[in-house]
Amino acid sequence: MRAMKLRILAALVVAMGAIEPARAADDGFAAFWSKFAAAVAKDDKAALASLTTLGPGLDDNDTPLTFEKVHSILLRPAARRCLARAKPQSEIDGTGALTYAVLCGQVIYVFSKTDAVWRWTDASPDD
Repeated sequence: MRAMKLRILAALVVAMGAIEPARAADDGFAAFWSKFAAAVAKDDKAALASLTTLGPGLDDNDTPLTFEKVHSILLRPAARRCLARAKPQSEIDGTGALTYAVLCGQVIYVFSKTDAVWRWTDASPDD
């Protein structure tokens, strides 16, 4: 009887070892972040512009909204250094969509999918 219990226990241990922990689905953000962090570290404006969706979240209500204006306000040297080293945190926004955010200084930088592609889409003051 004891031998049978040991065999059952051994079988359970082997079976449990074969089970891998659940992994988060690859939502593509890691690949985007790698490109964004590299571009922000080098201050590669062309790459950063291609990884940004200009819209109401990045607008300071001045017109016309341009990437150059957003860059000069929100991507100053201290912010770029912070973003290059940051570890974005995932969040669910008010609409139920997955977003990622980074706090640098007094600004929260938000990244979300636009047309199924990750982009920098919003920035807001940290209240």
